[in-house]
Amino acid sequence: MSLLQAVEQYLGCIDTWPAYIITYLFAETPSPKVVEELTAFFAGNGVPKTLAYKLYCACNSQAATELLRQLFYAQFSLWHSSDTVRRHSVCYDVRIKKHVRLNVPYFTELCDLGKIRFPYLAGRPRN
Repeated sequence: MSLLQAVEQYLGCIDTWPAYIITYLFAETPSPKVVEELTAFFAGNGVPKTLAYKLYCACNSQAATELLRQLFYAQFSLWHSSDTVRRHSVCYDVRIKKHVRLNVPYFTELCDLGKIRFPYLAGRPRN
């Protein structure tokens, strides 16, 4: 089984993922903001961090550095340990096909994207 197939068991077919996630995986130069968005998506949808990071490295060779691995794992851990991070973070929930604000562990609150600014998505279509 490929890494993508393993991740798709958690998230469904890659064709249903938001376009910005696919762009971040394959085309964007790794940065703290990209890592934050990817970890929000993967952690928010229950993908194990090691599997998520391996997929990121397979999709984007620039991600395969020790510094980026540490950043990815640290950001991923914040999702599971900090109510503040969850309360202020938004991710796309693949089960309900909407962006949600993560409030507390295992509970999501629907959010109004009209009130949330996504400056890093300027000019890109939202899914």
